[in-house]
Amino acid sequence: MDGTLLRAFVETADAGSLSRAAGLLGLSQPSLTAQIQRLERHLEAPLFNRHGRGVTLTDAGKALYPRARRILDELRATEDAVRREGADGAGTLSVGAIPTVAPYILPAALRRLRVRHAALRIDLREDYSAVLARQLLDGALDVVIAALPYAFDHLDTEPLGTDALVVAVPGSHAAARAGRITLAQLRDAPAVTLDPAHCLGEQVAGFCSSNQVLPSVVCRSAQLATVLELVGAEVGVSIVPAMAAARHNTPQCAYVPLADHSLQREIVAVWRRGTTVSPSARACVDCVREVVRGW
Repeated sequence: MDGTLLRAFVETADAGSLSRAAGLLGLSQPSLTAQIQRLERHLEAPLFNRHGRGVTLTDAGKALYPRARRILDELRATEDAVRREGADGAGTLSVGAIPTVAPYILPAALRRLRVRHAALRIDLREDYSAVLARQLLDGALDVVIAALPYAFDHLDTEPLGTDALVVAVPGSHAAARAGRITLAQLRDAPAVTLDPAHCLGEQVAGFCSSNQVLPSVVCRSAQLATVLELVGAEVGVSIVPAMAAARHNTPQCAYVPLADHSLQREIVAVWRRGTTVSPSARACVDCVREVVRGW
């Protein structure tokens, strides 16, 4: 039911006069009369008895009045809550993030967000890109923080910054002393890799295949932390994000660039196409961008 027509009805009932109600609503009397007539046609019942001194409610009008009051109160409360959430950052924000980004970016980003929007509740979900993309399309998430080159079909992406990829080698490896590693050394080394279900694992596998790097894979892991622990244990080498290298900086591991190759991935925010981004989601993404560009 149209809230504007209900307001016209309630104001007229309270004022007892079309002319007085029109003045309170900032309308001309003919405009207010037209609104009342529209509501009466919609309900298929007269709402007012009209007489020389003003108007009084019919039986149908008396039945509608308390219900209209309740609807208008609920509408007003809803409008106030939405305005308050937009201004104060209250409410709940559902954020998805991939496992090769979440531990390295989100703690610092969410710390900043809580300082700026203390009342905002964060519902964080960590999963593979394909799973998060489905949840975003289904409306279960407001925004996803992920990395390209994963193809987010039917979704919009917003660049937030880049993250270099480096080669993790055991501390005793010759590349650790040289400060870099060549493709030939990479080809000869056993590898510890992420499962291809990770977009990073798929990206690294694609790079190796296109450069004829086919190392013997000794282990595939679902966790980046496990990959780095295995590298430190001299099980093999791996290509990993620089943000993970900065967090797992131990003497057992060294992180070196690949000679003559610039490896990186792009960190992005992912949205449902065609939706309006809420102020809280925008604030969250701005905090993530600040952290990414601070690496």
